[in-house]
Amino acid sequence: MKDIFLRISCIGFLLVLHSVSASRLDEAIDLDNPDWIPVFVRMDKQLVNRFGDFERICTDRARLSRSQNRLEVSTILREQAIRSWTGIEKFVTKSISKKQIREVNRFWIVNGFSCLAQSGAVQKLASRSDVSFVYLNRFFKSFRKSSPMSAKQLQAMHDMVEVRRRKSTRFSGSLSIPWNVREIGAQAAWKEENATGQGVKVAVIDTGIISTPSLIHTLARNPGEELNGLDDDGNGLIDDLFGYDFIANNGFILDATKTTSHGSSCVGIIAGRPSMSGVQTAIAPDSRILLVKGGFNLRSLEYLMTKGADIVSMSFMIVNRDLGQIRGLFRNAFEHLSLGGVLAVGGAGNYGPKSRRAMPLGKQIGLPKDIPCVLAIAGVDQSRIQLPFSSEGPCYWEGVQFFSDYSKQRPLQKPDLTAFPSGYPVWNVSGSQDIRKGWREVEKDKGASLMVGPAGNSFSGPHAAGVAALMLSANPELNPWETSEILRKTATDLGPTGTDYKFGAGLIDALAAVRAAKKRN
Repeated sequence: MKDIFLRISCIGFLLVLHSVSASRLDEAIDLDNPDWIPVFVRMDKQLVNRFGDFERICTDRARLSRSQNRLEVSTILREQAIRSWTGIEKFVTKSISKKQIREVNRFWIVNGFSCLAQSGAVQKLASRSDVSFVYLNRFFKSFRKSSPMSAKQLQAMHDMVEVRRRKSTRFSGSLSIPWNVREIGAQAAWKEENATGQGVKVAVIDTGIISTPSLIHTLARNPGEELNGLDDDGNGLIDDLFGYDFIANNGFILDATKTTSHGSSCVGIIAGRPSMSGVQTAIAPDSRILLVKGGFNLRSLEYLMTKGADIVSMSFMIVNRDLGQIRGLFRNAFEHLSLGGVLAVGGAGNYGPKSRRAMPLGKQIGLPKDIPCVLAIAGVDQSRIQLPFSSEGPCYWEGVQFFSDYSKQRPLQKPDLTAFPSGYPVWNVSGSQDIRKGWREVEKDKGASLMVGPAGNSFSGPHAAGVAALMLSANPELNPWETSEILRKTATDLGPTGTDYKFGAGLIDALAAVRAAKKRN
């Protein structure tokens, strides 16, 4: 009888163990797969563990300045990651020796690590009490060490540095300010509140820039690095003088595209210096730019936070693709980023109901713009009429592990705000007007041209980044969630009264936002 009881107890224990393990395992992982499975192992110690934590911590930390929060949060995140790794390192090392785990890459923006694992190792990871969840890593990339640039790339970077060394003497007369900069209220904020983006660093995750003086002079330089094929500042990255390419794993941040330069247009909207004729495209003309390539790479977020970025402007987004549970991992990362002092913004997308790439409602705004703390910016024309391509809300988070808080009955309000996505000059590749219908060159400069014609909410996002830079130059210690709140409260309402799924809180008003930011000092 005693033996029977023991067997029943053991079976019961195994069933409980299996149940616990299953609850920590992404249902998309095929355990019958004999090949290596890409996974991300989320450890149990997180600053933000589940929905609601972010808002609670924001309330708790609102009494602290942004610089204090940056220091304390980054310290907490790193220390949690170190402690968790100490506890699991022996298991991982043993699994590597048994050829059950390989290609381990550790992270701290979310406490955990990515790896390739055999199904048995995946199950063992999910059964550990110090592991909160094992994701199918749909964004897995094999780890590659940082490498020097090619000789051609290095020469192009040296040429750019030489241009940057020369003090800008390009234009000293009256500036020509495009209509979008004026009508967003930026010019008024410069003149009336002396807010120009001074002292603010904006990271731009995009394609890099064309080597033209108006954009080169926007770049923030890493003082600990030289262009010499070495990792001078010891951060594991070679030649990251002005940013880093996490796709190619080198410091080449110029845009080598021959037909168009998306990154150049976005950087120009945020911080572009005057052209030879005096056209100044910038919302925040004294802000500095940190260039990053590699969107869905958590290392990019860690890098820009470490390098002191105040804002990150992003154009990348995924729609109409089942991302499964991995959405929660990126929400976790961006909430940590926000708590650490970095405001994330980007265009709401170009998948509106009248777009040639129209998506159903609820699927027009994708990751990472569907994350609550990331500002998604919709688009209107100069007459404040919604552009047909502009994505609409709402967004849902139902069924996402740890972050299942926005259901179809209680959806997430998106977009957040509205700006101008077209109709004004942006920096682009010279000659692109000859291959792009409807584009018009208004000025040719060294290495690039000012072009009217490029359109998309990718250009609405940088407006919000630029206005946020103006706000932080007026009040550097505003926390990201406070900046977001002010932008919403000071926006000019569009469409139906109040916040809606087409325009969010309305058109961004830079002057009103800067004045409200100053009152928080």
